[in-house]
Amino acid sequence: MGSRLARLGIVLATLAGACAPNQVTPDQAPGAPSTKPVETTPELEGGRRPRLRPMAPALRPVIQEIGEGRLEAARGLALDHLEEHGQDGQAAFLVGLSFEKAGNFGAARPWFQRALRDAPDYFILHDYLGRTQLMLGELEAARHEFEAFAGIDPLEPKAVYGLGLIELEHTRLKPAATEFRRALELFEILKEENPPMYRARASERAQCYARLADVHFARDEYEAARENLLQATTIAPDNISAFYALSLVHRRLGDDASADRALDRYETRRKELSAVQGDR
Repeated sequence: MGSRLARLGIVLATLAGACAPNQVTPDQAPGAPSTKPVETTPELEGGRRPRLRPMAPALRPVIQEIGEGRLEAARGLALDHLEEHGQDGQAAFLVGLSFEKAGNFGAARPWFQRALRDAPDYFILHDYLGRTQLMLGELEAARHEFEAFAGIDPLEPKAVYGLGLIELEHTRLKPAATEFRRALELFEILKEENPPMYRARASERAQCYARLADVHFARDEYEAARENLLQATTIAPDNISAFYALSLVHRRLGDDASADRALDRYETRRKELSAVQGDR
C-alpha cells in the first residue's frame, strides 16, 4: 500500500504542476551547475545554506522551452549545446529535466547521473535523481541520493521529504510520518529566514501534509487524514491529488456531501489541466 500511495502522490502532483518534492523550474531553483571549474564544496549563504551558481545565460532558451511545455524543442537545444561544448553539467541536467517532465523517468535517470558526474557541486541533482530512482522502484539508490542531499544541506525540506517517501514505499508508517513532520519543521525555519521563498514553495508544504494524510489513511485514522488534507488543499488549491484523497476520506467518514464537493473539485481541475496539456 505504501508504494502505491507514495508513487501515486508524486505522479498526481506532477500532473497538477506542483513542485514535489521540488519541481521548481530551473530559473526558480537556487542555482544550477556552472560551466566554470567545479568546486566540490558548495558556498554557504549566511553560513547556513549551501548556494548554487546561476545557470549559464546560453541555456536560458532551453529553460523557456521547458517552462512553456515544449519539451522536445528544449531537449534539442540542450543536446545541440552539449555537442558544441562537450561536458556541461547544466545542459545534461536540462536534457534529463525534459524527460522527467514528460514522465520518462528511465530516460531522465542517466542524464541526471551524467550531470551530477560533470557538476558534482550542483547538489540539488541529488533530489532530481533520487525522485527519478524512486519512481523507477530503485529505493536504496534513491535513499542514497536523498541522504547525500540532506548531508549537504541539512535545512532543505526536499531531502527529508524524499526520505519520508522511501519509508512510505516500505510501508514504515511511523518513520515516514516523522520525516514528513520534520520537513514541515524545516519549512518553518525557511519561513523565518526567507519568507518569499517559503510562500513560493507552498505546493511542497502541501505535499508534506498530503503524505502525512496517506500515513493516517493507512492506519484508518480518517479524521487525522482529513485534517491534513484540508491543510494541503488550503495551502495549494491546485493540488488535485489531495482533493481526490479528501473525497475518499470524507466518504469513509460518512460525509457524502463533502466527498462529492471534493471529487467535483478534483474532476474540474483535472479536466482543466488536460485541456492545457492538449493545447501544448
